[in-house]
Amino acid sequence: QTRWLDDGGFLRRALASDRLPSCILWGPPGCGKTTLARLAAQHAQAEFVQLSAVLDGVGQLREVVQRAEAWRRQGRRTLLFVDEIHRWGKAQQDALLPHVEAGTLTLVGATTDNPSFALTSALLSRCALMVLEPLAAPDLAALLQRALDDDRGYGGRGLQATPEALKQIAAAADGD
Repeated sequence: QTRWLDDGGFLRRALASDRLPSCILWGPPGCGKTTLARLAAQHAQAEFVQLSAVLDGVGQLREVVQRAEAWRRQGRRTLLFVDEIHRWGKAQQDALLPHVEAGTLTLVGATTDNPSFALTSALLSRCALMVLEPLAAPDLAALLQRALDDDRGYGGRGLQATPEALKQIAAAADGD
């Protein structure tokens, strides 16, 4: 997702200035929406809380808001990641809106659906929209090689793969 992360990219600039806005990550499955949200929270030193719009509702949101308010009083920030945010109805999105507006939490919503149709205009107008692309085969091959080399991945296990094998695996993954 170099468009957003390279020098001068929106997300890189926002994190560097310590001003991560609420945002909606729109892209296909497997393009890194959850990973970007986790990394943004880590970089911003914010508490990361994840909800699933498929499984969680307003009750769970209220619990998150209570924790976020307590953390805020302690000088800590909260990044709320809502996966499949397009699955929340208007009432659920409206319940989130005042907390985004007040800065109680920073929302990062992930969706595979067009947010212009799936999200309320009030919520969408308070979020930056980032359109993510499927990962290209060379990007996936590079990620696979890094996982083989890095001790946080498989680096300490002595696993190896030829560049051609990584290229074939990346092509077969088709962006996922």
